[in-house]
Amino acid sequence: MNTIAKILLPVALTLPIGCAANRAPRVPASTPAPPTALSLLHQSDPRTDWIAASQIRGDFDADGTADFALRGLRQDRVVVGIVQGPLGPRSRTWRLDFSWGKGTQDSLCSREAKIELEDLDESALAGAKHARRPPPRAAGAAGMGISLYDDGCDAFHIYWSPDEHKYAWWRL
Repeated sequence: MNTIAKILLPVALTLPIGCAANRAPRVPASTPAPPTALSLLHQSDPRTDWIAASQIRGDFDADGTADFALRGLRQDRVVVGIVQGPLGPRSRTWRLDFSWGKGTQDSLCSREAKIELEDLDESALAGAKHARRPPPRAAGAAGMGISLYDDGCDAFHIYWSPDEHKYAWWRL
C-alpha cells in the first residue's frame, strides 16, 4: 500500500463517524396545548355549535377563581355552556339548554340571544315578584351571574346554586 493510501484509509473510515455526530438535534415530543373553554365545551358536547366570540369570564361560583361561559346553538336550542376555572383537562362543565320561538316561560323569543356578565346583588333581583330567585350570597362574596337575553323577551338570569351544586336560572 502506498503512503497516500495509508493516510486516506483511516480518514475515510472515520468520516462517517463525524457525519453521524452532526445529525439534526432531536426535538422532544410536543406538549399538548393547554385546554381552552371552547375546547372543553366542544369535548363535552360536540353536537353544539359553540360560538367562540361569545365567551365571557367571571367568578360565577364565588370560589375566587374565574370561570368561563359561551353561547352555542343546537337545532332549536340556545345553549349556555359553563366551564369551571382554572382551565385544565379535568375542568367541570355544565350546559343549560333553552328553546326558542315556542312562546313559553322557559323559551327565548329568538335564536339570536346573547350572554353577558351581570352582578348578582339584591338590586339585580329587585322587582322580581314571582321569579325563582337565587339564595342570598354569603356576606362579602362576589356574585357574578350570566344574563341570557334576546331583546324580545325577558332575560334569563343564570347563577350558581350552592345548595344544589349546579347552575340554575330565574326569569321575571
